[in-house]
Amino acid sequence: MRRLCLALAVAGFARAGAAQDTTSAIPPALWIDVAYPKVFYTGREGLVVGGYVAYLSPISYADFDRPEPYRGSYSVNAEVGTRGSRKLMVEARLPRLAPGWRFVGTLGGERRARENYFGLGNGSANDPVNVTPAQPDYYHARDTRYAARAEVQRVVAGPLRALAGVHVERWRMDTLPGPSRLALDRAAGADPAIGQAVNDVSGRIGLVYDSRDSEPAPRRGVLAEVIVARANAGTAGDVTYTRALTSASGYLPATERLVIAGRVLGQRMWGTPPLGTYFRIDASDRPFKGLGGGESHRALPENRLLGRDKLLANLDLRYDLVAVPTLARATVIGFLDAGRVFHNETFRLTTAGMKVGGGTGLFLQFGRAGLLGFTFGTGSDGVAVQAHSRWTY
Repeated sequence: MRRLCLALAVAGFARAGAAQDTTSAIPPALWIDVAYPKVFYTGREGLVVGGYVAYLSPISYADFDRPEPYRGSYSVNAEVGTRGSRKLMVEARLPRLAPGWRFVGTLGGERRARENYFGLGNGSANDPVNVTPAQPDYYHARDTRYAARAEVQRVVAGPLRALAGVHVERWRMDTLPGPSRLALDRAAGADPAIGQAVNDVSGRIGLVYDSRDSEPAPRRGVLAEVIVARANAGTAGDVTYTRALTSASGYLPATERLVIAGRVLGQRMWGTPPLGTYFRIDASDRPFKGLGGGESHRALPENRLLGRDKLLANLDLRYDLVAVPTLARATVIGFLDAGRVFHNETFRLTTAGMKVGGGTGLFLQFGRAGLLGFTFGTGSDGVAVQAHSRWTY
């Protein structure tokens, strides 16, 4: 996707109120209201308007050096686009309300009226010749999803945590009017789930090693994850598969202003996972989409590569132009991303077939957790412009 974000209006109001926390190990929490409107434009979705409202508890003064962005947050996030896309999500994120425990719960629905779909496998093509006035949605599909997700993490020792969670989702990947890559794959029988509503229910367990100094904008430390998820149609849902993720991210302050960051990630799937499951990378805390886009490969359009198995590497140089810790930060970055998928082929650690791209960007941090950024990358598909509301990793 050549994503063009023309405007984001960020206006906020805060209201302090007292709320009593009954947890004896943590003093009573201050809770505040935060709200802002959202306005932006993309070539696929047109003009999008929406809003974000949250009721959150900031980190207390005694814990000000801790890595969590806040003690807890309850939020509602909504968007409506002029080309048929819409989204509503209700979320609870509680990383610090109970000693040694972290809780996340999300409930929502989303319809992406023109989701990117370029085909299956690492050799899928993105040929501009196929996009014409007669077939403007050749590389698009309608992706509708309703999901509920919950996760709990418990400290084992030091920076090591154990996690357990569940993911319940009903999704449908369908064709749009006119010729398209998805319509061709449907006619060829590439995936029986195309055009069908699928109930996807999975549970997951894992280990997380997290020594980052800051979760919203880390400057030092390591985040390593090993997560295994299992879906079984004999127990619940319509699909059976196993998903395993291994990833490691590291952050090294080279100077007072320069941070070197990197990530390597591999995800495999076994069983009979259908098309709609390929979009998710099942990281801890919150999953993300890939490969391609601001959450994975910034030099490729969103979801450019789809396949059962994924391999990804990122490298960043992050330089602070302005840095006032916990108040404001302006960071320019240079990045290099490489990734590929494996579909109907054996997963292996290799550089063969990697899609490589790089670019630059600017990130602005407001307060402890507010983040807004843009990246401009170039790779095998040309120029990719991405908007970010958090760091890629």
